[in-house]
Amino acid sequence: MMNETATALVAEFADGARIAQAAEQALRARMAEEIAKLERQRAYAFRRTRLIKALASATGDDEEAALAAQRGAVTEEIGWSGESEIETLILDQLQPVGRAVWQCACGDAEAGSADVYEKLEVFEAWYETTYGRPFYALFDVYVVEAPVVDF
Repeated sequence: MMNETATALVAEFADGARIAQAAEQALRARMAEEIAKLERQRAYAFRRTRLIKALASATGDDEEAALAAQRGAVTEEIGWSGESEIETLILDQLQPVGRAVWQCACGDAEAGSADVYEKLEVFEAWYETTYGRPFYALFDVYVVEAPVVDF
């Protein structure tokens, strides 16, 4: 059995341990938030790259044909039918990005990656303002495959 002084000493060290534990937990929570933020940024950067690759890979003999091919490529990339009003609206808003990519890919001296970035930022801001979430969240939609059944 401890006397009053020893009990107070142990309590003081226990308080220090609790303070250290709380500091560790707070740091772990902040780090988890930061890691989650960086994880989203990384995922969206790769999705942005996939989008630009789809737009750059869609070609045509002229601008109109290239833009139509890009629409099809984006529709396929996201897994849309391309027939709903919302999908049509989004694809219409994305068209300036596609045009900038096409002009850049064609070697247009005035068009460059800066123009693509600018148009993409405008589109991303429009989408987030309109729908309340980042455009690249659309890439999170997973299609559940139906099992094949033999009869």
